[in-house]
Amino acid sequence: MQNQKYIILTFVGAAILLGMSVQGLTIPLLARLEVADPQIFGLLNATTFAGIVVAALSFALLNRQQTAVAFTNEVIDELRKVAWPDKQETLRSTLVVVVFTVVVAGALGGYDFIWAQLTEMVLYTEG
Repeated sequence: MQNQKYIILTFVGAAILLGMSVQGLTIPLLARLEVADPQIFGLLNATTFAGIVVAALSFALLNRQQTAVAFTNEVIDELRKVAWPDKQETLRSTLVVVVFTVVVAGALGGYDFIWAQLTEMVLYTEG
């Protein structure tokens, strides 16, 4: 399989993200239960250890799952066929998005200011 190093890299990334998610979700859970995060082996917190274990297990399971390997290989093959834009086209497209965002933000800010002034005139008048 020609994409083996990319498949491994993808699985490592997915495993790291899953491990970090487990750690990040476990810390608030322990805090909500008012339980301290215990030290394991004197150098790791229990949540960090749990994240590492989940990451290692998910990496091992992903590597053994042939459908996941085949799917990732097909995705990499399809991504090789994509015609990516050059630098100039990317810069132009980015500039269009930024300018459009600024214009829309300005228009919404203007509408908000006008409605705030009208609301203040109507609601806070004596009479």
